[in-house]
Amino acid sequence: MSNPRIMLIGADNTSDRFGAALTEKLLEKRPQGVVFGIGGPQMADAGVRLLYDISEMVSLGVFDSLKGAHIVKRLIQRVSETMDEEAPHVVVQIGLPIFHLRLLEIAQCKGLPTLYYYTPLSRGLVDFKTDRFAGLVNKVIGISRYETEACRAAGINAEFVGHPLVDLVKPRKPHAANGKPVIAVLPGAREVEVQNVLPTVLKAIGQLHKADIHAQTVVSVAPTVRTSFVEKIIAKFRELPVSIGGDTAEVLEKADLAITSIGTVSLEAALMGVPCMAVYRVPTTTYLFDKLFANKPRMTVVNNVLEESVVPEFIQSEFGVSRIADEIRRLLTDDSARQAMLAKFAKLPEELGQPGSVDRAADIILSVAGRREGR
Repeated sequence: MSNPRIMLIGADNTSDRFGAALTEKLLEKRPQGVVFGIGGPQMADAGVRLLYDISEMVSLGVFDSLKGAHIVKRLIQRVSETMDEEAPHVVVQIGLPIFHLRLLEIAQCKGLPTLYYYTPLSRGLVDFKTDRFAGLVNKVIGISRYETEACRAAGINAEFVGHPLVDLVKPRKPHAANGKPVIAVLPGAREVEVQNVLPTVLKAIGQLHKADIHAQTVVSVAPTVRTSFVEKIIAKFRELPVSIGGDTAEVLEKADLAITSIGTVSLEAALMGVPCMAVYRVPTTTYLFDKLFANKPRMTVVNNVLEESVVPEFIQSEFGVSRIADEIRRLLTDDSARQAMLAKFAKLPEELGQPGSVDRAADIILSVAGRREGR
């Protein structure tokens, strides 16, 4: 098969990143192939012909509004028409299902093979309807043993390939303490998250600063968040040594402690060997998927993968200045606590698989597309 037509459906910053890595590998293996669909700028740069770039709308919470519902409806119609016009050999959903699995349902009705990469089950989401999901995917490309086993337990065909971060995250150079400790703050990929998290985190660091526990704070701004938006928040904390750093990897490289969102960035910190804590707070009516997190004992990706509460979580009502400050103090000053956490992180490769995961995922997609093309 030399000219596969592959449709990718991504919906957030993480799916954009994983979709970009997957696209690069697909086009490396099949240079004459065509990859198109929905995603963000990283997927576009990798060679995806975007039908729609939804990254900014997701960041600003457009999908929470009535206008967002109309946009989703129009997008679904457009993608359905594209399926008819271009007849992809396979449709691949990546990440959270911002379209409520509707696109997979449409693809199945049209007789198109459907795959899922980085499913909601990888996040341990509790209200995800696996019975409906099982009828909409031909196969799940599993990125963790936890996710793969959860899919199989639900009767879903799943093959474990490994986590893309194993390929994407580079090992950290040996890190030695040098002067003030560095706190990396990675507050989220949506502005609504940053707005509700960053001020409280900086207040907590300020509380420690007044208690003579001094640190250099570096904030990493996600590609889906405006730097000017973060700068306005930081400007209110002139007494603190706070700066805006580079991307996730650059900021984590020099960090003694990371304060992350509950998503994939927590896993990136863990894989780089950075002790971390996870924070998350948004209005209860915000965002399409927050209801999926209800009554769940563990929300952070690292804790889901390890099936253990390793990374301290401060979620919604548990997220407060004093609690955050106390945990920062503990992780900066208690070496035994830091080492215990790092020892747990050392178990991640066993759960996430060996390098080459993106290559293996691409092979599965091309195999399915090849069978479709040969019909």
